[in-house]
Amino acid sequence: MFTRCLRAEFYKMKRSPVTISHIIIPILVSAVFLAYYASSGWEEIDKITAFYQALGSAFPVLIGIFVASTMDQEQNAGAFQNLLTLRSKTAALFSKVVALLLLGLFALLFTAVLFGSGFNMIHGQSSASMGVFVIASLVMWLSAIPLYLIFEIFAFVFGKAFAIGAGLLSGLISALFLTGLGMYVWKVVPFSWATKMPDAYLVYELADRSALSQIKSQAPIYLIVVIACFAGYYVFAANYEGSKISE
Repeated sequence: MFTRCLRAEFYKMKRSPVTISHIIIPILVSAVFLAYYASSGWEEIDKITAFYQALGSAFPVLIGIFVASTMDQEQNAGAFQNLLTLRSKTAALFSKVVALLLLGLFALLFTAVLFGSGFNMIHGQSSASMGVFVIASLVMWLSAIPLYLIFEIFAFVFGKAFAIGAGLLSGLISALFLTGLGMYVWKVVPFSWATKMPDAYLVYELADRSALSQIKSQAPIYLIVVIACFAGYYVFAANYEGSKISE
């Protein structure tokens, strides 16, 4: 049932603005940063770190918008009746979040390949291999899994405006926590992980190998939060009876 729902979800998203955005945005973002970096005097490590910090700050905002779009699609297609009349609402709702997760993974890996290839062309033998760019993007995707689940619940329970607002707030938190403000608490604030987790990996890989201890201390917290979010999403999906929000 889940596989069928997932196929149907991708079919509905075919040629939709959400799918197209996951292709266009990586191209535009990579092109803008590479154009600037071609003439910038920054150190290579600073350039890579700044790119992923900017990407991590914007990623939660985009997740909120994309999640709101999927909710809006269901609302416009009969006020959620298509979803509610399915044999398994749980499978259908999980297929929505998994489809977005897979699109997000594609977009981030596509960005890594585009930016990493261009960066190495500009700088010749760069201090970072293609593997560093790919893993940093994979870490960012993993860090955002709780956001997809939380924002999906927000969208279907409170409405699309609430999900978009949560995305904007999360992006702001991600940016603020790059300062000393989040030095001691970011590990327990999932809304900051899209910037802080890739940043910790890049510090470890490019600057300070002792940062491995920070990564190890984060891993158990991450696993607990992800498991809790999946469990919460399952409870939500199993009991969902349609949105009563009038937008």
